[in-house]
Amino acid sequence: MNIEVYFNRIYSVAFQLTGDKEIAEEISTKAIMNTISNFNKDNEITVGMFKLTILELFKIYLIMPKSRCNDNIKGIQSALLKLKPVNRALVIWKDILGFKLSDNTPLSGSYGELYKELIYGRKELKEHISIGQID
Repeated sequence: MNIEVYFNRIYSVAFQLTGDKEIAEEISTKAIMNTISNFNKDNEITVGMFKLTILELFKIYLIMPKSRCNDNIKGIQSALLKLKPVNRALVIWKDILGFKLSDNTPLSGSYGELYKELIYGRKELKEHISIGQID
């Protein structure tokens, strides 16, 4: 993957998370800057580098000030933050971004283990979203 494709894909994920061009640009830039030390001298982007940047992007998105999002997203974000990091990343990867668990999932483990964590994350998320549990 070349650098231009890498930048475009990171921005695309950020835009899908936020729905806002300006915020997507801001957080994708931060994620790339936080992981830039992992570039090799030939500026080739590996799958591992892409995964690392996506995880950084998730982390930045989940700690964004809640005032930058609408009420619906605030509630979902709050509920997602209550999940274990592995479950949170899997729910975002599969249910928010629409990727398959087999599509370069940014987490390691067997498909069965990841699927089990995804199901657990979904269950927990549903419980947190129920009335009265969202901040």
